[in-house]
Amino acid sequence: MTDAPLPAHQHGTCLNCQTLLAGPFCHACGQHVLHAPRSLPELGAEVLEMLTHADGKFVRTMRRLAFAPAQLTRDYIEGRRASEIPPVRMFFVSLLIIFTLSSFTGPMNVAVAVNDEAKTAGADTHDHDEITHALAKLTWAGHPRVTAWLRAHVGSAVDDPREVEHVMGEWAERLVLLLLPITACVLWLLHAVPRPVPLFDHAIFALHSLTVAILALTILTLVRTVLPDGAEGLAILAFAGLMATHLFVHMRGFYRAGVVATLVRMVLLAVVTAVVCLGLIMLLTLIGLQLGAD
Repeated sequence: MTDAPLPAHQHGTCLNCQTLLAGPFCHACGQHVLHAPRSLPELGAEVLEMLTHADGKFVRTMRRLAFAPAQLTRDYIEGRRASEIPPVRMFFVSLLIIFTLSSFTGPMNVAVAVNDEAKTAGADTHDHDEITHALAKLTWAGHPRVTAWLRAHVGSAVDDPREVEHVMGEWAERLVLLLLPITACVLWLLHAVPRPVPLFDHAIFALHSLTVAILALTILTLVRTVLPDGAEGLAILAFAGLMATHLFVHMRGFYRAGVVATLVRMVLLAVVTAVVCLGLIMLLTLIGLQLGAD
């Protein structure tokens, strides 16, 4: 490459921070000592190096995340980080992927499309009357204000689900971030005995584990679009089995617990996660109705 470091006697000062140099890298800011001025061929070589280097880190990190997650988590905690993608970056990139995908294939879009088709065909009048009749019977015992709120907002959401979908999509991106601290705290409680593990370690484990779950859910979402009728249930079962197996390998390898102890903690983690997800879904629904169905 043309951006080879200058000889030691030509180092001079760093072009970035003006620190006196003693080698090919600035000890103050870390910048590589490069020839100046730069040329277009050098720029092209730098872009190529960046792409291949990033691609190598990506492939290596994804492979270890899939097949050696415990060692990947332990390496990061113990400081061996240069050759891997940081877990925080992986987590947010996976969230970006799943939310981008869900904007095209999400169930709310399907509902909106079906609603539009029904309106176009003039076939939604009967269904709308049934929903209106059901809303009229909707009550919340002893809470007339809650009943009135539900009737008004659910009715508005049925008439125009687009705004509710938009609000729920925005808030889903915020609420899903709560899974990270909640998961880390639950893991901290589950592993408080016999030897406590620092909360930071649990947070890194949660980042890797949630990233795997989100990426797997992304793959499942894509696969479902091409599956024949009747095969969706098998795909979901396979997804659940793979996720459970991966979590078991990850937890047992990282926390170094026995089989029974790992399984018990997995069950408790699954129960708490299910309750938390249910609560977040309910909260998301209420937010969508409140802000999107006025």
